[in-house]
Amino acid sequence: MTRQDNRPDTAGALTTILRAAQLLHDSGQSTSMTVQAVQRLSRGLGQPAVVIPGWTSITVYDPRGGGAQALIGQTRPVGVTMRRVATLMRAVDEVGRRPVQRDDIERVIDAAGRLAPSSTPAFVAACGVGAAALAVVFGATDMRVVALVAVAAALGGALRRALARFGADPLLQTFVAAVVAGAAGTTAGQVGLQSAAGLVAVCPAMVLVPGPQILIGAMDLLAARMTLAISRLGYALLVLATIAVGLMLGLWPGGQPLPLTSPPAAVPFVVDVLAAGVAAACYPVFFSMPYRLIGWPIAVGMAAHALHWWAITTWHASLPVAALLACLLTGAVLTPMAYLRHMPFAAVGFASVVALVPGMYVFRTVVGVAELSAGAGERTLLDVANNGSTALLTVIAMAVGLAVPTRVRDRVLERRSGD
Repeated sequence: MTRQDNRPDTAGALTTILRAAQLLHDSGQSTSMTVQAVQRLSRGLGQPAVVIPGWTSITVYDPRGGGAQALIGQTRPVGVTMRRVATLMRAVDEVGRRPVQRDDIERVIDAAGRLAPSSTPAFVAACGVGAAALAVVFGATDMRVVALVAVAAALGGALRRALARFGADPLLQTFVAAVVAGAAGTTAGQVGLQSAAGLVAVCPAMVLVPGPQILIGAMDLLAARMTLAISRLGYALLVLATIAVGLMLGLWPGGQPLPLTSPPAAVPFVVDVLAAGVAAACYPVFFSMPYRLIGWPIAVGMAAHALHWWAITTWHASLPVAALLACLLTGAVLTPMAYLRHMPFAAVGFASVVALVPGMYVFRTVVGVAELSAGAGERTLLDVANNGSTALLTVIAMAVGLAVPTRVRDRVLERRSGD
């Protein structure tokens, strides 16, 4: 049979492979696992293929023709829908073991693409409960503070879903929810909770932090996928800046500033661990995880936070060192689980360690920079440097702790594939 005769089958198989890669890439799967899924799928279809993921497009081509047979599809990997990833990855895993008909894979891709995110009531409830749990982790003891945080986060979640129905951009959704969070901080100041106003504003904003983008970006950096890594991390920084601007705008009417410093909160061990577990139970709802798997991030998140608490309280470790230890534990446990259960590791990993994210330090840094531009003094500069360095080092430590076990897994899988 000539190459001319083979082209229609090649084009059809490459189209199927491209569709699978697009769905995985846009639904929150890590880049390395998307690439490996394409390799397994190409073997099952009997069609060699190479995938090149990008931020706005993804390319699949047949390496036998020097890239002459290539397809390009549009992508926008800003969301996470773990149900879609799990459904398609299960099919890809089966394909890797035996030849398969292309129509069967097409049906799986269609079915996965139709899977909806978590319902709006579940999403709104998870926003409120998750933010309230983070408030407890960060030291809130007044039930009025916890309740105000929960109401603000739930309202922000409801507005995000409402805006999404009208096709609003995710950045606009994030901005509106951040303004609501800042307004909650202003309300706290007006009802006699001035000391907790910063906490009330930041905790609802924490459920807006683009953790999977940060972690996948870090994994792309370790894999030397520099262009995609910079795009992911750049988008994450844009989201964080959007949140910070929304917070400041919401706080502005009441003249309530976000304090640049605050004394560390002493949270009892049991309260800290239980609240971290509650937060870890809520984040899988944001990422549309199959509910049967939620127990994993809860258990691992509680264990990781227990280690974090002991490292700071007993060993007097710094925040970055404690975060590194906790995330190494999380990565070591969840990396094989995510592979076996076909879950996007970045999403399930972030759900487990969300309570460790230094969101307060990030937002304080942005607010401090804004104050510096208005002519603030040397003390503000020192606070910005302290908050910024703590946030940066903690995020790096978390990313390294979670990404290193995935790199070990990728090396093992690459060797198996080579064999």
